[in-house]
Amino acid sequence: MPQTERLLKSQMKIGAGLALFGLLCPFFWLSAFSGNAGFETWVYGVHSSIFIVLGLVVLGKGWYDLKCIRIKNQIKTSEAGI
Repeated sequence: MPQTERLLKSQMKIGAGLALFGLLCPFFWLSAFSGNAGFETWVYGVHSSIFIVLGLVVLGKGWYDLKCIRIKNQIKTSEAGI
C-alpha cells in the first residue's frame, strides 16, 4: 500500500474518531439525562454537533481523496497497458 493511501486512511480514522467523540460526548449525555434542560445542555449539544460535523468533514475529505488517488492510479495502469 502506498504511503499516501496510508496517510489518507489514518486521516479517515481520525475523522471517524472525532465524529464518534462528538456523538458519545459525556458532558452532553450527563446533562441531558440529569434533567438539566437549560442553557448548559444546549451549549453541550452545539459543542457535540461541531465535533460530529468536523469529524464527518475530515472523514469525507479523506474518503474523497483516497477515491481520486485510486482512480488516478487505475488510469495510469490502464494507459501503461499493465
